[in-house]
Amino acid sequence: MRKDFFQVARHAVDAGLYVSLATNGTLLTEENVTKLKEIGIHYVEVSLDGANAKTHDSFRGKNGAFDQTLQGLKNCMDKKICTCIAITGTKNNLKEIPSVLEMAENMGINRFTLFNFVPTGRGKDIVALDPSPQEREDLLRFFTKKLSEDHKIAILSTTPQLARVALQTQSPTQDDLIMPLAHMEAATISGRAKSLADFIGGCGAGRLYCAISPEGNVQPCVFFPLAVGNLKEDRLEDIWFNSPVFKDLRDRENLKGRCSKCDYKFVCGGCRARAFAYHDDYLMSDPGCIKKLSEGD
Repeated sequence: MRKDFFQVARHAVDAGLYVSLATNGTLLTEENVTKLKEIGIHYVEVSLDGANAKTHDSFRGKNGAFDQTLQGLKNCMDKKICTCIAITGTKNNLKEIPSVLEMAENMGINRFTLFNFVPTGRGKDIVALDPSPQEREDLLRFFTKKLSEDHKIAILSTTPQLARVALQTQSPTQDDLIMPLAHMEAATISGRAKSLADFIGGCGAGRLYCAISPEGNVQPCVFFPLAVGNLKEDRLEDIWFNSPVFKDLRDRENLKGRCSKCDYKFVCGGCRARAFAYHDDYLMSDPGCIKKLSEGD
């Protein structure tokens, strides 16, 4: 949509930045992907909303989008660009997610990412599609099982509860544990190193990363539309170290509600963007957690 996209991307790569592209894939033509490869784009993430054209095209509002997206993925793979299929779990596609993962692996895709549904932006208009706590829990148990298996594809998720589910479904006496850490690839760690998860586990908003909008607004993450500063007025370093919001997010003793009482608050901590979207309070509990059902509050 921006005519200067390739110019800006080349400048970023030449400046030494790790440059990734998130796209719906419909414009990943052979010509455009060749340009991406020449520029040196490091990573391309393509959204896929279902395992078939009916589901994907219905959500995207465009007939033929599914086929265009698959072709875009193939074009990236042909140019040997590190490529990811990303899907946001909703009530519309939950049953298709295992098939999308299988499709990604069969295509030789490098990564598969499950995005947590956050009712922000136009997501507010489809809040009814947010999976229930039980649906989310079932999906995370499926992902935990997949993480314990031998797969060539890297499996990631932005759902912080995945770390809690992984710990609950593995024996505490195991020498090695599979731990999903702060949206990064799941790592096999020594049982003695499990305490590391208390620092790098769960939601990393304002702790391990932040986002910068096109207007220069600094916010905890891309799904968390709370401006804590602006680069036109302040240096990023000053905002990062001095923002009261970031300081709040870095101390999980500040959490409220169920999350404040949870035994897994340091490993998980709930999604702060979801807390902000649902409660207008980024320290409140994430309403998508199964523990809401078990604790009754």
